[in-house]
Amino acid sequence: MKVRSITKNKGKPVIGLSPNDSLDLAVTLMMDNRIGSLIITDKGSVVGILSERDLLRILHDKHAMWTPMTVSNAMTPDPIVCHPDNTLEEVMNLMVDNNVRHLPVVYEGKLEGMLSITDIVEELLKKAKFENKILKNYIQNWPDAEEDIG
Repeated sequence: MKVRSITKNKGKPVIGLSPNDSLDLAVTLMMDNRIGSLIITDKGSVVGILSERDLLRILHDKHAMWTPMTVSNAMTPDPIVCHPDNTLEEVMNLMVDNNVRHLPVVYEGKLEGMLSITDIVEELLKKAKFENKILKNYIQNWPDAEEDIG
């Protein structure tokens, strides 16, 4: 399975900011949209990613109110990105090797989507359910869970 097939069906637009936006705005967007990261773009190019971890790090490092700070003070610059044609295995390895939970999907320098660890888990669960269904259909007279109970 390729990343393109996951991001194509997500249906939600990628929410992002510019490096000069305030951290207050970033937190508001993350809370309002129930997301764990924001993509940071400048003139259409991905320049960073701001995650929950980045926000926690800045709180820990600064021990002060962050109201006057901008996203560029907290974002991870030059984030690790994936390509729409990467496989699920490739992006899982990228996430594990780099200890990240979100990957911007970039094609020819343009942002195409955002891939989260939740997206990967959902796809793996769908695949497992489909394989389970195929195996049950293959094996004749396989009892369903409801038949075992009743």
